[in-house]
Amino acid sequence: MQAIKPFVSMPAPVTKKYGHLTVTASRTVEGGYAINVYAGAERIDALCSTTADRDLYRARYAAIRDHARQGHTAEQVAAHINAPAVAAVAEAEQVITRSLADIATTGQFRQVRPTMAGAHLTPLTGPQQKAINAHRAGVVYVGDGITAATLRALARKGYGTLTFEGRRKRVVSLALTKQGMAAVKAVAA
Repeated sequence: MQAIKPFVSMPAPVTKKYGHLTVTASRTVEGGYAINVYAGAERIDALCSTTADRDLYRARYAAIRDHARQGHTAEQVAAHINAPAVAAVAEAEQVITRSLADIATTGQFRQVRPTMAGAHLTPLTGPQQKAINAHRAGVVYVGDGITAATLRALARKGYGTLTFEGRRKRVVSLALTKQGMAAVKAVAA
């Protein structure tokens, strides 16, 4: 026989008026915290939020309350409350964009997936070193004993970025990265 679970009631929402705004604070069914803000009968979506973080909930509620008490309109309160979040998102987007640009220009990524056997970790082979030494202005082309497989292996090791041609993505050349140019200089020295 199953035990009957007692009915647990949710705490009643608390509604208070601050300036022109009415703020309702409540607990969610999942145990989180919700804030709903109204200007008359109109719900101000930019100020409403739900979170499981009690400190964030309390800070947001206090900020809405304080700005509303100062007589700010709903738009002004939203601008004050959401400005740090908008700035943080913009900053994060700049960092991501800058990071991707740095990675793409410095060649810190591998265009060809590393092998499970660890071939990408081995030293350069003779044909690979020959291909790197045959570069013209930092680009190694297929031909004269340099195969597409050799260029793929170099790309797998991070020495360059492949250039493809056609629908079947035939390997045409490899643009050497800083690591690839360092390998050329290492042999020349």
